[in-house]
Amino acid sequence: MGKNKFIGQIREFNRYKQDIVKEAVTLDLIDRKIMYLLSQNARLSHTAIAKRLHSKRETVAYRIKRLEDQEFLHGYLTLIDHRKIGFKNYIVYLKLKTLLNEQELQNYLFVIPQITRLKNCSGTYDLQIIFTVKQEEEFVELFETIINKYYSIILNYEVMDMLEEDFLGLHLLLPKEETKGLHALEHKGSTFQKEFDLVSHVFDPISLDEKDQQILNILKLEANSSIKKISEQVSLAPIAVENRIKKMIQTGVIKKFIPLASLSHLGYQWWKVFFKFKNLDKQKFFTFLKYHSNVLWYMKLLGKWDYQFSVFAKDNAEFHKILDEIRSEFSDNIINYDSLIIFNQFKYVQRVE
Repeated sequence: MGKNKFIGQIREFNRYKQDIVKEAVTLDLIDRKIMYLLSQNARLSHTAIAKRLHSKRETVAYRIKRLEDQEFLHGYLTLIDHRKIGFKNYIVYLKLKTLLNEQELQNYLFVIPQITRLKNCSGTYDLQIIFTVKQEEEFVELFETIINKYYSIILNYEVMDMLEEDFLGLHLLLPKEETKGLHALEHKGSTFQKEFDLVSHVFDPISLDEKDQQILNILKLEANSSIKKISEQVSLAPIAVENRIKKMIQTGVIKKFIPLASLSHLGYQWWKVFFKFKNLDKQKFFTFLKYHSNVLWYMKLLGKWDYQFSVFAKDNAEFHKILDEIRSEFSDNIINYDSLIIFNQFKYVQRVE
């Protein structure tokens, strides 16, 4: 089972920590192209990447290993659609009266198994919490317990349903002219690219048996794990493992295989941006998101906000430029918006059982 490595922000790379000035990681054009291709499908083989870059397999393998050793590339994540397997996700934002007891509250929240993500931030809210539960009643009971225990330090909160989320790639690593034609379509091997192209858009829940859950438990933090290795761990024939993964992709349980990269090492800061829309042209909206390199993730929400974006920018000026671009493009549709800056992501897990 892979380690749940920290994938946050300031805590992950702070050049001034302990009064020692650290140097950021430097990626050349080949490194950036490798990361760009991995963001399309983290199971791409070294051979397929090398062929696309007109390089050698050994060169690609060496560069990926170096990025891992530098702690820029933490590993490979399988993005799971929890609704498909019977879970509900609730996203909660807390504003605290004082930050004096923030660490105590974080420690308390961290060990709750139903809390799958935990971040601290600055702006309208101080903490972001995501609960992954089977039933609404489970969330209500758990949340009431937290509020009752820490009512003296919680000023207010916002609760929303998380309906959908997706990772949009690492386009910000390359100039647009370098991304043209840069697609490694490896239909052989175990990338499952063909299956991703045939994903079902039916929203019915999918029933997973024990073997499916075991496979997902491995893939969720080791998305590039070989079929042979998985088959040995779950005691199934390789072809059976491969067919089960294919089915989970085709039914939408598995959404993507993605690399976990520390963009803070490249000088990027992480913002969350919230929007409330009216009469939104969704096709135009998603096309805009797809081609805007600084927007890496999005969530569709039910509640105070309709959408939440993860925006990565190098400074306040770049962030406001990006925000102005979104506001200008959808000026007739925006009812309200807000933003905050993410400091640390303390916890990121995915429930599969």
